[in-house]
Amino acid sequence: MDDVSQRASTIKVCHVAMGDLWAGAEVQLLALMTHLVRLQGFEWSVILFNEGRLADELRKLPLSLTVIPERHHSTIAITYRLAKIFRQFHPDIVHTHKYKDSILGALVARFVRVPHVVRVVHGMPEPFRGLRNVKMAGYTVVDRLVTGRLIDKVVAVSSDIEKVLARTYGSNRVVCIHNGIDLDAVHVTMQRPEMRRVWHINDKAVLIGTVGRLVPVKGHAVLLEVLGILRQSNHNVTLCIVGDGPLGRDIEAEANRLGLGQSVIFCGHQVQSYDFINMMDIFVLPSLHEGIPMVLLEALALKRPVIASRVGGIPEVVSHGHSGMLVSPSNAAELASAIRNLIEDPAKAAAYGAAGRSRVECEFSARIMANRTAAMYRSLGKN
Repeated sequence: MDDVSQRASTIKVCHVAMGDLWAGAEVQLLALMTHLVRLQGFEWSVILFNEGRLADELRKLPLSLTVIPERHHSTIAITYRLAKIFRQFHPDIVHTHKYKDSILGALVARFVRVPHVVRVVHGMPEPFRGLRNVKMAGYTVVDRLVTGRLIDKVVAVSSDIEKVLARTYGSNRVVCIHNGIDLDAVHVTMQRPEMRRVWHINDKAVLIGTVGRLVPVKGHAVLLEVLGILRQSNHNVTLCIVGDGPLGRDIEAEANRLGLGQSVIFCGHQVQSYDFINMMDIFVLPSLHEGIPMVLLEALALKRPVIASRVGGIPEVVSHGHSGMLVSPSNAAELASAIRNLIEDPAKAAAYGAAGRSRVECEFSARIMANRTAAMYRSLGKN
């Protein structure tokens, strides 16, 4: 095939994303792009609305990256820049991720006649309070209208989300592509004994922990209740909370009110979370709802025994009694019993960790996610 024919058959894909956080959606996008750029027959570009870690990491990959900082650009200015970039790059497919980038990306893509638009739904809408709830409700309504009229394919990251979206947009427009983790990137920089020394954790302590934003949907409140139950019979149990967010002070205050302040380690946001997950004896994810949480895949990849809420896409990842344990959300007694079960049976905990790693390798790797995403792009083809 000559150069002209090869360029003509190349599918150009442009991702549009917020890039304002370093959370599940951002980690997932980086893992996806890391493996997509290795595939033949495509040309890649990414547009972000914020500088940050995602932008820094994407700059290391062989793709075209443009950042339009939303703090310095009005919505009209961002719209104008998007149109200009789309006209220059001539994408065959625009792939969006969150509310704002999906609404603007889809509208502009259709205006400049981009052949296809794809939108991924990383999770169902989170509950908020007050003015923010009103704002998010407005985004949800507009996003649903735009998705219903302008988007060709809606990607669900779990079968649970796929079922919900299919009822709204039709099963022929919705495809499930599970989140995947870049297994090559999962490695620790500091071993468990050294990490525990640095954080002053006793060698004999049973360390349970979690990683995530300190927001209501992540269920941190129930972990404090669980810790209180466990310490009634085992004073060596310590809780490690990695992450930051608007509930940080409230959670710390509640820990102190319950007399647990000395038994909870608040590690804050950590760029290298793998070291923290690796030093935990049991990883706990008490979320109230989730899609396919990246941090859960990370814990399984690190062979940590996992206990998680039976919500959203989590049961698609964790097979109860084989690769981990599932419990009812917001049920402190049930969660405490599951943790106690693994504390008393280290062999079972180790078996869960090994089975979890195998599960991720077989079904939830970034390579598999990228191959399935590329197959979807090819099914849309060039217009």
